[in-house]
Amino acid sequence: MNKDTIKRYFLNRIKLLVVLLVLFSLMGDFGTLHWTLALTSHFKVQYLLLLLGCMLMLLWIRWWWWAFLGFLGVILNAMVVLPWYFQDTLIPESHDLKLLLANVNIENQNYSALIQLVATEKPTILIVQEGNRHWVKHLKALFPYQLVPPMSRFFGTSIFSQLPFEQTQVLALGSQKRESLHVKVKVNEKTISLVTTHPLPPVGQNFFERRNNQLFAVKSFIQSLSGTKILIGDLNLSLWSPFYVKLLENTGLVNARQGFGLLPSWPIFLPIFMIPVDHCLVSPDMKVVNIRTSQSIGSDHLPLIVELAQNKFWTPGKGVGVQSFSFGFIGVLR
Repeated sequence: MNKDTIKRYFLNRIKLLVVLLVLFSLMGDFGTLHWTLALTSHFKVQYLLLLLGCMLMLLWIRWWWWAFLGFLGVILNAMVVLPWYFQDTLIPESHDLKLLLANVNIENQNYSALIQLVATEKPTILIVQEGNRHWVKHLKALFPYQLVPPMSRFFGTSIFSQLPFEQTQVLALGSQKRESLHVKVKVNEKTISLVTTHPLPPVGQNFFERRNNQLFAVKSFIQSLSGTKILIGDLNLSLWSPFYVKLLENTGLVNARQGFGLLPSWPIFLPIFMIPVDHCLVSPDMKVVNIRTSQSIGSDHLPLIVELAQNKFWTPGKGVGVQSFSFGFIGVLR
């Protein structure tokens, strides 16, 4: 095989890659139809970087039409990635509430790593997912108030708090009645409802439908609550999933990530494929002081740390999330 044949083979593969990346970039919009289509919605950053590399290479060899197709793919993905890095509101100087979300992974036994993180960050509320009785045993001494349902002692979700609970609920949401938790706490004389849930990973049509049923049930429960609301947890969907978009549109919540970047949290064992699946969604009367991921605690997820402040100048009905606007604008362009 001579050099020209090798070169032609290589360049044809670049063209094929561009076509596939553009198709994958569009297929995620039809993710409500099938779980395989939904999976393609999660990798917008990876599509963006690969298409940018392909576009530059095609420009270098002067294949203009193919470079233009690559450019369209870059724009398609950049429009849903870059807005997460722009802050549209002022950031308060201090927080009223600090949350730490940790999907610890049921097989992880590095208890000391999370204990040290709690000691360093001093969260007001710690949400632990995929924990068991061993995690509960190591963490309960750190917080005076806990909500640990019986199932969570084997595998589930627990809440640990420095603030007393005004109300607690263990919810059976979705078609399989998967456990979710709801607590109310008072911060500066204002009651805040915090809901945490952990749907199944949408791998296979059965798990896909069960996850969607649980998200629908969570949405309905959030809608039934009044006042300030927070939904936090490993939701097993990314920022670009059509189900994520519907969740925000139907609840009026906004993602605490807005203006702070993507903050991919899973899977840490495949860094180039990491995506944001751990979320903190808040009602517009909460302002985000800071949000970030922490160092690894031995899990396949990075913990998420969120600092929130009450927005004293917000009036009901006037909160509009930047994310809902950007998706609506992109929908018009498409």
